[in-house]
Amino acid sequence: MNSVSFPGSRMGLHVADGAAVAGLRLVAGGGGLVVGRNRQQEPVGLRVFRAEPTRLMLTGGVRAAELLAFRSLALGARLFIQTAREQEWDAFLRRCVIGREIASFLPPGVAPPVPATPTEPQLVVIDTGPVTGPDTNLSAPWRATLVIRDDLAGWDVEVLVRSDIVVLQRLTEAEAATAANALGLASVQSWFTQLHPEMVGLITKGRVQWVMLSMTGTERQLIGPVARGG
Repeated sequence: MNSVSFPGSRMGLHVADGAAVAGLRLVAGGGGLVVGRNRQQEPVGLRVFRAEPTRLMLTGGVRAAELLAFRSLALGARLFIQTAREQEWDAFLRRCVIGREIASFLPPGVAPPVPATPTEPQLVVIDTGPVTGPDTNLSAPWRATLVIRDDLAGWDVEVLVRSDIVVLQRLTEAEAATAANALGLASVQSWFTQLHPEMVGLITKGRVQWVMLSMTGTERQLIGPVARGG
């Protein structure tokens, strides 16, 4: 057999015992960032890292955002976090043993110090409260920006309609009305208030998919419950 040279991993070398390996689960199909599974139990994937900027918005809990960030890291992305709750995100990084060469904090409005590339895409998490959206200087090829809102209000509509991908956990009736009116989804407005705690409404190009986040045992252990307010 001819020898093959593999590129070095930024994650370093780790040795796992049999029990840890048995707990791993490979998900095939769908492509890109796997958000979860649809009603047919098929993987639902999104191309969030591409040769044009991608804007995402999540209304829900910070742990759901951490789950998406964790799965983005598995795709080889670098994580940059702009947040008003650095202690929460720092605890997440420590639990997952994620080094600062892979994930780091940035002040609000400050772009990453290095460009994103096809082999090293970037996810910028914007968790700075309801008065800010993604800054225009953050837009770049192979970079995705994820805006987090704990609650959805009228002042979030502009960010909502400008997003390429919208992820909604269970909403209140007022939030559901805001989202449905902004996105032209009046026909499914009531569904947003009835979602399972680990289900999201995934909206892309005006199309809604109902997706279970389908956390693995490892994800549950590191991140905890992702239910909104959990």
